[in-house]
Amino acid sequence: TVNAQPDPSFIDAMSHYIAGVCTGRDGIREQSLTSLFTQRQELANLAWGCAVVGQYPKDLMNILYAGLLGTNNDPDHMRRVFNDDGLEKSSIMTLYYVQIAADIEAPELKLALPEGFPNGWGVMDGQQRTRSKDGDDLAQQSSSILLTLTVSKLQRHVGSAFDAIGFDHELEYVIDTNQIRDELPNEIVLTQSPMEFLSIDLANVEKRIGVEVDGPGHFVHLLDKPPRRRESEIIILDDMGDNRFNGPTTLKHRLLSHLDWDIIHLPYWEFQKLDGDSRQQQDYCRNLIQS
Repeated sequence: TVNAQPDPSFIDAMSHYIAGVCTGRDGIREQSLTSLFTQRQELANLAWGCAVVGQYPKDLMNILYAGLLGTNNDPDHMRRVFNDDGLEKSSIMTLYYVQIAADIEAPELKLALPEGFPNGWGVMDGQQRTRSKDGDDLAQQSSSILLTLTVSKLQRHVGSAFDAIGFDHELEYVIDTNQIRDELPNEIVLTQSPMEFLSIDLANVEKRIGVEVDGPGHFVHLLDKPPRRRESEIIILDDMGDNRFNGPTTLKHRLLSHLDWDIIHLPYWEFQKLDGDSRQQQDYCRNLIQS
């Protein structure tokens, strides 16, 4: 979340430890998994962390997927293993992010979500199940509702400024998993169930230019001067003074860049400094596009 970049040796050491605890001669031991991870959300969080830092140790990723999804495409079995009601909404969304990131950045792992995912895997909250014409159980909850879209007041003000300078755009443009699969057919292994996955605050679809209006929730504040970053460290987004883009924002930027979007970031404090002066706002937005 804080977008810290650990040394690769730390990730490798953690992977080695977890693999030593959770695997035996016959492969991954479910009992060991539940002794190390009490909830599947913990597994999802660790997988998310690997995606954010762009490091995917093979043994670790296989263990995390086995803990979250099992090996036999049996969601009810995994509910019994972890004594839960299914994967939380946040875990399902995390798995989509991790899957796409790993498919693009570590395709040699050949990670894959179960057929039909997430139908049947989520928390059902007492909902009744429905049956398809073939008699298969389907969860009532549609995967497309996992993405929550909101338009902030700041975002509308920024949109008005871009309208004034003639920058054609859509507010909260949504990219779903089918679109991602169509654009990267040889790299992405996703289920056929469409899901709204990524959104761009302001998007010129024709030119594939996106503007992200980054409020306070997109940053972590650096209380101490951060150490000099390693030469081997890949910097996706530079720090902005005492503010650093957080993990979710950095991962989203990386994924959109993989999809050939040119993403421009507008930090909230820079726009607020313009004090509502429409001419200054327009000049600021024009400079962003031209830079």
